[in-house]
Amino acid sequence: MANTLNGKHIVLGVTGSIAAYKAAVIARLLVKSGAEVQVVITPGGKEFITPLTLSTLTRNPVISEFFSARDGSWNSHVSLGQWADAMLIAPCTASTLGKMANGIADNMLLTTYFSMKAPVFIAPAMDLDMYSHPVTQRNIETLRSIGNIIIEPDSGELASQLIGKGRMQEPESILKALEDYFRTDSQLSKKKILITAGPTYEAIDPVRFIGNHSTGKMGFALAEECAAAGAGVTLITGPVNLVANHPGIDRINVTSAHEMYLEAMRCFPGSDAAILCAAVADFTPVVKSDVKIKRKGDITLQLKPTQDIAAALGAVKRPDQYLVGFALETTDEFSNAAEKMERKNLDFIVLNSLRDEGAGFGYDTNKVTIIDRESSQELPLQSKKNVAKAIVGRLAKLMLTLLLFIAPAAISSQELDPQVSVNTSKIQGTDKDVFTTMQNAMQEFLRNQVWTNYHFADNERIQCTFSFVVNTYDASTGRMECELIVQSNRPVFNSAYFTTVFNFRDQSVDFTYTEQDRLDYIPGNIDNNLTAILAYYSLLVIGLDFDTMSLYGGNDILRHAETLAANSQSLGSGWRSFDTNTSRYTIISDYLNGSLASFRQLQYQYHRKGLDDMAANADRGRATITESLALLTAAYEAKSTSALPELFTEIKRNELLNIYSKGLQKEREKVADLLSRINPSLTSDWNTIKTQ
Repeated sequence: MANTLNGKHIVLGVTGSIAAYKAAVIARLLVKSGAEVQVVITPGGKEFITPLTLSTLTRNPVISEFFSARDGSWNSHVSLGQWADAMLIAPCTASTLGKMANGIADNMLLTTYFSMKAPVFIAPAMDLDMYSHPVTQRNIETLRSIGNIIIEPDSGELASQLIGKGRMQEPESILKALEDYFRTDSQLSKKKILITAGPTYEAIDPVRFIGNHSTGKMGFALAEECAAAGAGVTLITGPVNLVANHPGIDRINVTSAHEMYLEAMRCFPGSDAAILCAAVADFTPVVKSDVKIKRKGDITLQLKPTQDIAAALGAVKRPDQYLVGFALETTDEFSNAAEKMERKNLDFIVLNSLRDEGAGFGYDTNKVTIIDRESSQELPLQSKKNVAKAIVGRLAKLMLTLLLFIAPAAISSQELDPQVSVNTSKIQGTDKDVFTTMQNAMQEFLRNQVWTNYHFADNERIQCTFSFVVNTYDASTGRMECELIVQSNRPVFNSAYFTTVFNFRDQSVDFTYTEQDRLDYIPGNIDNNLTAILAYYSLLVIGLDFDTMSLYGGNDILRHAETLAANSQSLGSGWRSFDTNTSRYTIISDYLNGSLASFRQLQYQYHRKGLDDMAANADRGRATITESLALLTAAYEAKSTSALPELFTEIKRNELLNIYSKGLQKEREKVADLLSRINPSLTSDWNTIKTQ
């Protein structure tokens, strides 16, 4: 595992405790881990360990006083606060704890603490009576509540020869606390996290609205924590007076629950996880007045429910995505939160408290309970930054568990598991080595080309075939005219069955190829028709596969395919939209046509909600598939000239016949009539559904 402290800048604060001798071991361990260490020591600390020892170990002069000489030079606590990645005060005495908690800055270590921009770790060290004293405990809680990280002392024999809690943690344990803190950085590196924050305002008229007391502080703390941990963050926020400071945060401002719903549904398919922290309004006015409502006696405001963002995202969540929700309950809190987690398909839920002073809306502190399906963890009242760290740590652990689960299979960015074949039976009397070379080149190209930013294990690659039939070949120019059949399959959950997602015969494939040609894909700069065709169908296969796993999940990928088709119009036949209703551009354009959105919904509901449920409950899965076929009718009625509905029935013909070999007679008759309307050329097949 990579050393997470390598290259970090650590300020090590040392105070006047008998445990100061351990600071030398801490300094050595930090330096050995690759950190650059600057020691700041109090006058009392120098009574227990010499600056020379610490300077020798860290290879940096130890700072103790504001002024290092009588020539006007001085040590800048402000510069140290900006330089550091973390500050560690070990040992920290009761006196220093009290001064930190109460704003007293009477030495260089304390002024450095008050200037510190980085996280601060505090390792208390004192006798048991001093540690357990209510004032000390209050000071510790104050420091914890404003974001400091307390490294709890150990129990054992103390310098007073008493036995109890107060002994500073061993240096190795303190080092591990820092390593664990920065280790989250590597766990979320390159992950994409969606976060919602703040309130939503539901307009009554141009002046008034329904809202709540959310300030967005918890959501913004989560966004900053995720970004600091290496993630790319999309922050969808309602109206708040907060600033997102980290450059890794992409902020989207919304006002209403509907606007937040639309942005969340748009952004979630491209996210690895979502944390839904926003206090979204549950109801919105049925009618919004265009003018200010005058004060003329009582009024009745009719409300309707808003879209449930958590439930909507939970319904389309892929197996490789995580969803974290928040709950604010006033009665039967735990059971209501747990029920909400199950109902909305969340991985864990954060239960907010309204019963504790300092927790909830408007405060910089919060007290929460993290609940998952196996356990719960109640956190003490602490800063929202520390609460965010706990939540992000739990999420990172979940994501790491997935990574370890798939570790036996090599991780790869390549999305396809392709098989390429070239049939030359129609070509006579020519050297066919060129076809063998071409087949190998295409196989290598499709196996090695990376099309998206998603990561696939080898056993997760999409199975697909590219079968070429060469009709004509000019050996002098290398020009070929072919047919191409592209098919892709997807596994059905909890079964050994693979369903066909796409199967299409492209009869307008022409290109030029010689044995010296290389297949290179450079988006936006494609001048080879063979490369363009392979790229187009690869993107189409991946996008459609994603559509079967989450609602509109392949949107971004399909848009790339559409752009490629638009830019390839002059490369050869089969691209132009006015050629046929099965031209490459027409096919991808129909997939992305808003009026055919029901067809995209069909892909998701048929596969994810229906087929994937068949192994668990065949009757329920079949009923869901029957419901999904209504979407096929809607697509057909929206654009009767589109080839997609008929193509779907051809792809699914045998599968549908098998599914409806059982079921109620009324259901089978309904399905047979529906399919006959969509594809009358297969009516004889559909009629067998009625008689099976």
